[in-house]
Amino acid sequence: MGFLDRLKEKMHGSPFTGGAGDTPETAIIIRGMPNHTRGVQAEYLYLTRRFGRRGTDWELTKQALLQVGGRSYDEMRIKLSDGTQKTIFFDITEFFGKW
Repeated sequence: MGFLDRLKEKMHGSPFTGGAGDTPETAIIIRGMPNHTRGVQAEYLYLTRRFGRRGTDWELTKQALLQVGGRSYDEMRIKLSDGTQKTIFFDITEFFGKW
């Protein structure tokens, strides 16, 4: 069983906390990731669980790193298959820079 499979199983005891992710203040907080690579995988898993399959249901149009108040955030802009634009913020402070 691979990392993503284990992470999918953990979705019920989710590594995702925080808010809806509409702003840095309501960012989705990702916890328990051992390094940056695993944290980014968790971000994409979250987006897939929430919006469907990447490349079919949504596509990433922009990703940016933000530093606000001593915390690190990923700003992910996506375009849904119906043309709707969404911006989702992830608080990546816990794993950012861990390699």
